[in-house]
Amino acid sequence: MDRRIPPSTMAASRCGFTQLLLLGNLIAVTCLIATLWNKTDSGINTMLTLEKSFFLPPTKESSVIITTDDESSRRRAGGMSMRTIDRDLVNMNSVVIAPDIGRTESGGFYPGSVTFYVNPRQGERDFYAIGKTHETDKVAAPGRLAGCIGNDDSCTRPSCVRPECRPWGHHYDTLYQQRLGPFSRDDVAKFQFLEVGFFNGGGYDTFREFLPNGECHSIEIACIEQGPRAEGKWPWGNFAEKNPNYQQYLDEKRLHCGDGADVNFLDSVWKNEMKRSDAPPLMIVVDDGAHLSEHMAQTVFFWFPRIEPRGLLIVEDIQPIREANAFRTQFLPQIMKDLHYCGDPKQESDELCFPTLFPLLASIHCEMHICIFERNDHPAIEPSLENSTIPANALDLTQCKSMLPGKW
Repeated sequence: MDRRIPPSTMAASRCGFTQLLLLGNLIAVTCLIATLWNKTDSGINTMLTLEKSFFLPPTKESSVIITTDDESSRRRAGGMSMRTIDRDLVNMNSVVIAPDIGRTESGGFYPGSVTFYVNPRQGERDFYAIGKTHETDKVAAPGRLAGCIGNDDSCTRPSCVRPECRPWGHHYDTLYQQRLGPFSRDDVAKFQFLEVGFFNGGGYDTFREFLPNGECHSIEIACIEQGPRAEGKWPWGNFAEKNPNYQQYLDEKRLHCGDGADVNFLDSVWKNEMKRSDAPPLMIVVDDGAHLSEHMAQTVFFWFPRIEPRGLLIVEDIQPIREANAFRTQFLPQIMKDLHYCGDPKQESDELCFPTLFPLLASIHCEMHICIFERNDHPAIEPSLENSTIPANALDLTQCKSMLPGKW
């Protein structure tokens, strides 16, 4: 009997063995890829958490552990004070890097739609709710919009092509919740906040309640001595004294009466009232003053360098009105160009428009009629009064050579 295995049987056996090897290799490679993917994903999430934390205010702890699902990926934030990401905000390996946008109310921007709001993150206060309580115009527009659209004659600015512009007030709550929300937490370290333009205090009271750990200051010209403007006095009445806490704010040295566009007065407030040995760092400045382009630009040039790293300077009321048009059409294009400046020697036509601001600027974020200028990581500085005053080209972009036609 021939005991040799038929060739067909041997071929089938070799084929089965080969398939088994291929299957084993496939399983091994799949496991390896899965392991590498998990580690990479964890690393990416750690990077996202670190990146996001640079935009958060310091907490009361000197340093905070960044929490991820991978315990081996924890890193201490070497010298930087950053918020811990709560585990209930971490879904699997995903890190929450933006506030929830989803709360709605009927009567939105257009008939039949809804208005969207930014939900506070866990532990944050609600800017919109607090603003409504104090009746500030910063959050007044969403609630008036539906009625305004239904009856155009009731609008402050009827027949605007953009419906959001028609009612009285603003839609600032979304921006303030997103960027100032982290400062509203109870565990944030003490900091200074300054508002330019107290008026009757509705906005100031909103910020004061929204930012409980902020040492809140405000500047107002209407509470100076009453009398002829030609004599350096104020002839149009003291708006600020209508606030029930007016005297308290004066006694606390939180309300400072003077011209918010006068660099000598600003220097006095800074050095005598805010730059104290026991003062927390200046992190936020909001301009809501006269809405004059010159004053808005002056706020930026004086206060921006004095804000601590990753602090924010906010300018409101950049709407298309005669008083503010130059800030919107002349100042903003120049500082936006500087934001992207590289100083490439091959680009001989490129030059800075605002060389005193450029070294400190990290980002610019604008929503309708409001812009945020964010400080980078360079330490705060105190320029001379000359360099703290708006330059000639601030509201005339033709004086910055690299803005002229034909330069590029």
